[in-house]
Amino acid sequence: MNELLAARSLTTLPVVTLGGEAVAQVKDTVFDAAAGRITGFTLSGRGLLSGPLKKSLPWPAVHALGPHAVMIRDALALQDTSVVVARREAQQGRVLHAKVLTDEGAEVGTVLDVIVEGGAGGRVVGFRIAAGKALVQGSRRRRHRVYVPRGETLAVSGRALVIPADAIRYVADDLPAFAARVGAFRSGREGTAS
Repeated sequence: MNELLAARSLTTLPVVTLGGEAVAQVKDTVFDAAAGRITGFTLSGRGLLSGPLKKSLPWPAVHALGPHAVMIRDALALQDTSVVVARREAQQGRVLHAKVLTDEGAEVGTVLDVIVEGGAGGRVVGFRIAAGKALVQGSRRRRHRVYVPRGETLAVSGRALVIPADAIRYVADDLPAFAARVGAFRSGREGTAS
C-alpha cells in the first residue's frame, strides 16, 4: 500500500510537471464519494496574492500524489474547472462534519478528514473522526480523534456517512498505525466474502 495522506494536508501542495515546473497549487480536493476516489483538484496560483485558477486538475491527469507535491506530465493536464467539479459530484463528496453511522445504525462519530492513498490510485481508504460514545472504550481523552477504514460499501448524503459495522474493529489512533489496520480490514473482508 502507498503512503496514506490526509486530504486536508493536500491543500496548498504544489502541482509540479515532470520537467520540474510548478504550475499551480492545490486549493481543494474533490471526491466521488460513491466510488471512493479523488476525482481531481481545484487549483489556485502560486504565491501569497494568487487567487483561484479557472483551471482544475482531473485525477486521470495526475502522474503521482505524494506528501510534498502533486506530479503531472505537463501543464496541458490542466482542464476547465467544470471537468472536475460537476454539481452532483461536489454535493455527494461533502463529508467533512458529517455524522458517521455504521450499517447497523450506531453513531460512532463525526468526520474530521478524509484519508487517501498516495501514488497513482487516488483511493479513499478511511476517515479521521471525532469519536462518539459508541466508539470510545476506556479513556475518552486517549481515543477522541481516531482513524476508521472506509469499507467498500460507502454511503454518504452530506449529513451522514455510513460505514460497515465491522470497520470499527479496525480503528487506529494515528496515521502510521492506520495503514496496517486498513490492510487487516481489507484482508478480513476478503476472507468473509467467500
